[in-house]
Amino acid sequence: MEDKKLKLMRFWLFGTFVIVFAAATVYVGQFTGMAILGDWRYWASLVITAALCVGAFFLYKAYLDKKN
Repeated sequence: MEDKKLKLMRFWLFGTFVIVFAAATVYVGQFTGMAILGDWRYWASLVITAALCVGAFFLYKAYLDKKN
C-alpha cells in the first residue's frame, strides 16, 4: 500500500515540476524570448522547485515510514 502511495506522490510531484517549468518558460518567455534560457535566475528557480519537490517526496516517505 505504501509503495502505491509513494508512486502516486512521485507522479504528482513530477507533474508539479513540469507545470512550473512550462508556466515559467511560457510566461517569462513571452517578454524575453529565448533570452530566458541564459538567465541564471530562471535556472535557479527551476533548481529550487526541483529541490522542493524532491524534499517533499522524502518528507512524505519519512512520514509513511514513521506511521508504520
